[in-house]
Amino acid sequence: MTEPRLSPTKTRALSLGLFVFVAVFAAIVWSLLRPYGSVYFFPVHFLVGLGLPFLFYALGANRAAFLAGLGLTVIVLVLFNLWGDQVGGIGPRVFDWAHAVAGILGMLLAYGVFRLSTRVRQRHAR
Repeated sequence: MTEPRLSPTKTRALSLGLFVFVAVFAAIVWSLLRPYGSVYFFPVHFLVGLGLPFLFYALGANRAAFLAGLGLTVIVLVLFNLWGDQVGGIGPRVFDWAHAVAGILGMLLAYGVFRLSTRVRQRHAR
């Protein structure tokens, strides 16, 4: 007997909720760290790597949408890392490996959360 998985509507709601939570937290961290310079933006890159794939997962509510979100997150993080200094100082002036590693760790955590959420089962009735 297999138990039902989450419905697409519930998946979209949970994914969008996680994205909004992480995005608000990233904006707060970014605003607090901005006066100290872009050298300290690696927590923001971690949070972007964690949250952005879930925006795409909320749009499609399937594995392909999440994987596309991971791919687009890589592009966004590289753009932040290489050209962020020219767009209002949202990134460093040179490629910073600390930011790259933080973004990769965020995306690995996002993938882990995705894997856990796709294997979720309903609780047993008590």
